[in-house]
Amino acid sequence: MSAQYSDATASAMESFQRQMQLVAQLQQQRARLTATESSRDKKVTVTVNANSVVIKTVFTDDITELSYDEIALAVTEAAQKAAEEVARRAHELAQPLLADRADRPKLSDVIEGLPEFRIPEEPEILTAAQGSGERSEFDAAAEETAMTFTDVKDHDHGRDFRGRTPGVTEFSW
Repeated sequence: MSAQYSDATASAMESFQRQMQLVAQLQQQRARLTATESSRDKKVTVTVNANSVVIKTVFTDDITELSYDEIALAVTEAAQKAAEEVARRAHELAQPLLADRADRPKLSDVIEGLPEFRIPEEPEILTAAQGSGERSEFDAAAEETAMTFTDVKDHDHGRDFRGRTPGVTEFSW
């Protein structure tokens, strides 16, 4: 039985090492990602890196045909489109890792009685400007769906296990 356990452990370690190598490769590929998008008849072109940080902005010679407000809007639009594209490419890069992870048994399948842990889904990230009606609605909806815990037990933080009020020299140090 212990030989079987050793084989399973060795197999699990090899699988883990392969997955970590894949993660490292994907991180390197993602780090090199960029996306470039244009707006307003290509008068404004913005390039972002893998973290959606603007790394280059280019205006054509005829940019003066636009007002300052139009230029500002064009830069925002191009940057948001580029950010969406780089996020799409990053998600595409991660597909082999996600597929590999989906094929693996969950820890709760392997260890009887272990609860299943799930990573919360990332909330939508809004691109509307601060002070806009869309941003206000989004913020209000987020407040309504704030995480709450229902299985909380009350605890008297004012006393230690011997019924004394803890001081500076007590267990907190």
